[in-house]
Order: sequence, then C-alpha cells, then structure tokens
Amino acid sequence: MPLYTPSFLFGPTNIPNDLLLITNLNGSSINNQSIEHTTNSHDTAVSHSMTSSGNTDNSRTYEGSNHYDFINPIFNGGQNIGSSESKTESCLRSLYTSNYAFHKSRNPQRVSGTLEWFLNHEKYRHWRQEKESSLLSVSADPGCGKSVLASFLVDELNSPVSQSELPSTVCFFFFKDDDEQQKNSIFALSALLHQLFTAKSSLIKHAMEEFKGKGEKFTKELGVLWRIFTAAATDPSCGNVICIIDGLDECEESTRNELIKFLVSIYLPANRTARNTDEMFLKFILTSRPYRFIEEGFAKLPKIRLKAEELTPAINVDIELVIDAEVKALGEAWDLPDDVRRKLRDKLVKGADRTFLWVSLILKILKDPQPASESELHEILNNIPSDLDAMYEKVLRGSREPQKAKTILQIVVAATRPLTFNEMDIALAIRPGHKSIEDLKPNRLFIRSIVKDICGLFVKIIDSKIYLIHQTAKEFLIKHLTTTIPTTEMWKHSLCPIESSLTLTKSCIYYLLFTVFETHPLVLSSNIPTSESRQQIDRYTQEHVFLDYAAKHWATHVREAKIWEEQAISGSALEVLDSGSRRLLTWFLVYQTSINPNFHYPKNDTSLTIASYVGHDVAVQQLIGKGADVNGRDDLYGSALNAAAIREHHSIVKMLLDRGAIIYLVGSEYKDLLPVNRYLWPSMNEAAANHQLVLHCRLSV
Repeated sequence: MPLYTPSFLFGPTNIPNDLLLITNLNGSSINNQSIEHTTNSHDTAVSHSMTSSGNTDNSRTYEGSNHYDFINPIFNGGQNIGSSESKTESCLRSLYTSNYAFHKSRNPQRVSGTLEWFLNHEKYRHWRQEKESSLLSVSADPGCGKSVLASFLVDELNSPVSQSELPSTVCFFFFKDDDEQQKNSIFALSALLHQLFTAKSSLIKHAMEEFKGKGEKFTKELGVLWRIFTAAATDPSCGNVICIIDGLDECEESTRNELIKFLVSIYLPANRTARNTDEMFLKFILTSRPYRFIEEGFAKLPKIRLKAEELTPAINVDIELVIDAEVKALGEAWDLPDDVRRKLRDKLVKGADRTFLWVSLILKILKDPQPASESELHEILNNIPSDLDAMYEKVLRGSREPQKAKTILQIVVAATRPLTFNEMDIALAIRPGHKSIEDLKPNRLFIRSIVKDICGLFVKIIDSKIYLIHQTAKEFLIKHLTTTIPTTEMWKHSLCPIESSLTLTKSCIYYLLFTVFETHPLVLSSNIPTSESRQQIDRYTQEHVFLDYAAKHWATHVREAKIWEEQAISGSALEVLDSGSRRLLTWFLVYQTSINPNFHYPKNDTSLTIASYVGHDVAVQQLIGKGADVNGRDDLYGSALNAAAIREHHSIVKMLLDRGAIIYLVGSEYKDLLPVNRYLWPSMNEAAANHQLVLHCRLSV
C-alpha cells in the first residue's frame, strides 16, 4: 500500500518524510505499523481521521467519493534539545514563553493602607469566601492602579495567612501593549500552565500528548493550551487554583475575544458542575478598563463585575494615602518645615485628577531636580498641569532636543518589544549606506545617560530597557485614522503609526545589510535544532546586539510601514531577501527561531520562497515581475506556494496560483484549485473548499 509524499499543495522536495503531511488517497486504510516504518524517527505516530461534524480539531473526515487520512507529523517530543533533559522537563521549558515574574515586578508596590476598600468590598469577599469556582471582573479608569491591585492580590493570596484560609495554587499574567510577550492570550495561557505545572508537577501529563505529537509548536495554539489548562484544572489531584489576569484590555483583539469565550464557557451556570465540588475550585480575577466590548463579552455571566470607576471616594482615600507617604518621604529627605509639607500635601490633594498616575508624575517632577528654595517649590506647584494630557504636553515641551525625542518615541511606540539601551542606540544612529558598527560611531549617542534628558518623564527604564511611562502616554502620542478633532498641542497625536513603523523599518533593514553578515554569516554545526545550535545563535546575536530584534521583527515592520511606495527602501528590502546573499543564512535563521521551535537551516531557498514565507505580498509581486519562477524549487519548503500556505498567507497563495503556480496532487499537476477541490471535497462549495485546502493542507514545520 503506497504512501504519497508530499500532499496536495506541496510539490516534490527533499524534506524528510517526518516533516511532511502524509496522504493516502487510494481508499485503503493506513495502519500504525506502516506509519511507524515510514516515520521511524518518532517515538509514536498518531493517525487523525477527519470528520465533517463541524469539530474544529485537526481531525476531521469529509464525506465523498474518496477516503483519505492525514497523518500529523510527530516532532520527537523535544528530544533534540539535549539528551540529559527528560520529556517532561522539555515540555515544561517549552511553556516558559514569557518572563511573567519580571512582568509582574514592573508594577510598584502598594502603599501601606491602600486597597483596603477592595479587600472589604462585598463582591471580592463573596468571590473569596465562596467554596466554588467563580470569576470576578474588576474595571477601573486609566491610571487608577489596576496593575498595582493585581500585583498586590497575587502576593496577598500567596501569603501564609491567606493560604491557611484559602489553600490554592495562585497563577498570574500581566497584559501590556508595549511588549510582544505581554499582549497575546497564547503567552498568557502558557504562563498560567507553566506556573501550575511547576507547582503541581504531576499535572504536566495533560500536556504530554500534545508535546509528543507537536513538540514546542503546541504552545502556539490557543485552543490546545486552553484544553490542557481545563483538563489540568479539573484533575482531582489539582486542588484549588486562582488565576489573576491584569490588563485584559491591552491584549490584542483576536486572542482576547477567544479567551473571553473560553472563560464564559466554563462559568456558565450549565457548565459549572464540571469543576464544582466540595474539595476544589477554579477562580479567576480579571482587571481591565471599563470598555464596552469587554463588558459585552461577559454579558452572559451576570453580577461578576466590580466597577472601581464608580468608587471615587475609596480611590481618593488611597490617593491621599499615597500623597501622605510621598510628602513624608520628601519632607524627611529635604528637611522641609511642617507648614511647607502641609502646603505641598494640600496642593497635591486638590489637583490629584483622581489618578495615581498624575500624582506619580507630579512627584517625579518635584524630585528631579530638587527645588532650591521654598519659592521655587511653590512656583512648580503653581504651574502643575490639571490633567494627564496637559502633564504629558508639559513634559515633552521641556525636551531640549524635540526632534531626537520624536525619533526615540517613534521607535518606542512602533517596537514589538521594549528595546535595550544598546539596541536603541543603534536604531537611532544607523543611516543609509552604513555597512558596519564602526560607521555608526559619529552618530551614536550616550543613550543610557541622555534618554531621560531628551524624553523626560515620558519614558521609564526597567532592566536597561526603555518603556513609555504608561499606556495612556502611547494613546496621547499616536494619531489614529479616526482622529479628526484638531489639537493646539504640539505633541498630542503627533505620531503617525505608519511613519513610526517606517522609522524602525529603516533601522532594521540597514542593519541587516551590514557587511559582516555577508562575510561572516551565522553558520551552525548542525542542521537540526539542538541545545548547541541554540547556544550558537544566542552567542552570535549577543555579538551583534541589534540582530535579534532586526531579524525577528523587520518583516512585521515592513508590512506596517508600507515601504514599497519608497523605491530606495523597497530596493534595500529586496536586497535583504536576496537568496544569493550569505546574509540570508543569518537573519532568516534567527527569524525562524521566533516562528518555529523546530527550525531548519536555510538551504537553496529562493527569494520568492522567503518573501512568501514572511508575508511580503508586494515583494512577491515585484519578484514575479522581475522574472522569478513561481514554481522554483528549494530544499526547505519545496516551493513559494508551500511557504505561503505554511504561514497561511492567503493573499500570497492566491497571487501565486493566479500567476501559474502548480499544485501537485499524487504525482499529477494542477494549475488551479477547482479540480483539486472537486476531487477532495465534492460536497463542499468552492469557497469553503479553498479555505480548507489552505488551512489544513500545510507542511507542519
């Protein structure tokens, strides 16, 4: 009985069989023995039949004249990552996709005496005291201390007193819009699972089947992670679980909506019996701004929301406690007389704008630099801006180099993760024509010491990385397409997202064109992922400090910046994609590590294949216009069509098909999808069949 490789959409290639979808279209069944013989590098092989029941799993069968099975690839359970590491250790490590403990530490500690109103609120007390699974959604306005509250609750619920009253495993995640590791529900669920499995090691058994079948790739599938989480949380040996999730509004939309649906599904009254016993419970606390789309998402769960934005007196009491503590510290540090302390306190209380953020910024202005006299202190206080927008405008108008400040802020708001000092230094200094770090020296700044001078309190430094002071600062700066109200301020809505992305795009592209990546490219000792090859990549990127960011994120910035309208920069982008250049070996290998844990060494790739893989549709169009062969073959993905299908770049798949890309189906060639669809999905309409063909018939790499 023959096994055909590769499957439809995928032409002849030298890729190992264990990295290919295996299709049997002759109507006979495939037994495990024959599969294991074909994919002998795997521990096991799992056959997935495909059903038409509407299930969204990878397993489904479409009824028709031809029966076929898809055999999903098995990635050896992470065994290539060091022989001394067990599969369970590898699985646990694969779930550590974000530094969630550090993300929690970004938030300041609460001032003693604050947040008592929350601990005593009837909705929190009910949530905490009821011995059953429950969810509490806490909303509050910007700058009112939601993240401080969430961080405090993690510590409070982990305290010995709380654990004696409410024994539980406490897990947490903090969403932030300024870091790619903090704005996606996939990272959130991975973090919750990592904490749960670290606390209860036996529960990792619920992830092992997916890990053995997919390797680290399972950590990128939101639905799979949720199924693992619910299975572990309902395991009789799990015990009580409490999850604190902060800043749900800062999670990107698509995975946020899915996470809300998942949460609603387990707390609907009809479904709650699955976890409700006298012995154990699963509780969630979520914080967010009071946005309608979040409220509507939880509309099916009545009476779960605590609206802190309606508790102004309680928040004002906390703000006064913070002011009292800060004035006391300043008074002792500066040896202020009691009457000056009282005036300072009264001025801050009267102008506090109902936000901790406003108070925090004012106090920082007071401290840097210290007023030289009482009259100078009064002058500062008399010129305090009345609200956050006015505060932000004042801070930025005080910049001694506004153009440099604008460029720095463009890079900060466009970056997909916070940049380090050294990365920011290179991004600012690089220019067209620069070919080495040495070329940058005349333009390099002493960024570590001057970034605060240039941008003032608008940025903050944490662990040598540059952040905006708050999410509201980003909202103040960015001009959206819907922004139509004119403003007299110099800085408010001054940054266009496309222009900001273009600034960072140019820095990335110019850096990737450095000569060193052509003359001394990254070369690995092994063509498969191993601990040594990962260490080699880490060492190389540490030697070239901007490479990690530029290689992994330039493709994203290119799409956001719409660079193809500028001939000079678009030409440079095509040069980065040049498959005849050795620099491609370097940046694409680093790029792959962020996309595919089971990365493979670039070999005989075409520029068209790489452009299709990273999703540059205009580059694909231009390369075809310059004569690129749409059916050109390579050893890694087989063809540009394969590469586009792998990444689900539907517009590029369609473009390649329109330009004559050939689909291979069991040794036969087709130049459009219709006959393939009629053969495989005779009962489906063409649109649905096209979607299934692109979505399900992909290489798994």
